[in-house]
Amino acid sequence: MPEQIRVALLDNHPLFRRGIVDAFSGTRLVVVAEGAPTAKGSQLAIEQKPDIVVMEIDMPGDGIELAERILTTQTSARVVILTASSDQDDISEALRIGVHGYILKGVNAAELISALEGIHEGEPYITPALATRLLLRDKGRSFRSNKNGELTFTSRDKQVLGHLAQGLTNDEIAQLLGVNTRTIKHYLTRVFRKMQVRNRVEAVLCAKAMRICD
Repeated sequence: MPEQIRVALLDNHPLFRRGIVDAFSGTRLVVVAEGAPTAKGSQLAIEQKPDIVVMEIDMPGDGIELAERILTTQTSARVVILTASSDQDDISEALRIGVHGYILKGVNAAELISALEGIHEGEPYITPALATRLLLRDKGRSFRSNKNGELTFTSRDKQVLGHLAQGLTNDEIAQLLGVNTRTIKHYLTRVFRKMQVRNRVEAVLCAKAMRICD
């Protein structure tokens, strides 16, 4: 039987939380803790040692700060924002602190379940409409290009991006490619600069949009 994925659910609305619990019925996802997205609620959730913390950030106070605190104190858990906020600043700040997913509440149950299962396996996820907006947010972005107007990637670039999309760590990629971790960091720095992205999540999103990796 597939291993269960333990989920902590932090949202201000009990009826919404109940709907999520019901949607997860019969799947690998099991809600082991739920409550409001407050310091007290997050602490109670963390004590249950979840694999994934799913939380709302549109709340009184600083939801991004709370998410960052969870990422810092519960390093083994993946943090996913499930929110009604499509605000560009919220998305950028969430990615900056290192969340593993940003999903809008309009998502259907099947897509949410699929996204969370993928995130558990190391694949970042952002609601597609938001991902597109994220990639196009800088209208003046000008990629370095070849004479055909396309970005050029070496075979090594593509290998590294492919492994990155699978959720592998720098150490794991280094072992697969037979190089040291410092070399992988160098490759990533070069690719990030070429793609004009700031982190691993943006790099994977951009690579998938450009069909560099599936």
